[in-house]
Amino acid sequence: MRFLVYFFSVLVASLNLVHADEHPGVATELIIRSGNDWTGSPLPPYLSDAPEVAVMKYIIPPETALPIHQHPSINAAYVVDGEITVVQEGGIQRNFKKGDVIVEMVGKWHYGVNQSTKPVELIVFYATTKDLPLAIKKSNP
Repeated sequence: MRFLVYFFSVLVASLNLVHADEHPGVATELIIRSGNDWTGSPLPPYLSDAPEVAVMKYIIPPETALPIHQHPSINAAYVVDGEITVVQEGGIQRNFKKGDVIVEMVGKWHYGVNQSTKPVELIVFYATTKDLPLAIKKSNP
């Protein structure tokens, strides 16, 4: 019986520690956590070299298509404003709007297009390695 009382006391104390780390007025929300890209395909194993984080801000003008490209490392884009359509070359497409997260494809040709009359703003987080390009543009044949 003493063990149970001790166990529950420790459990309650540890729960209080978790709540003690919270600050009044601070709210958290998990926007996305996924092992799949936006098409539902699994992400590849993480790179074996020393990791590096890169964060880029993109502003895509109205009625603009990005070049066809692929990413050699895992990355995700947060749509700060606007709406963008991402198209897998020869495959599916999906629209993303303000507040959405795009878990990008790795090693697959794709592009984004802003079909609206206002700019699209993205913040893209890359889990990469030193000297690895963030994107590789498809060369024209």
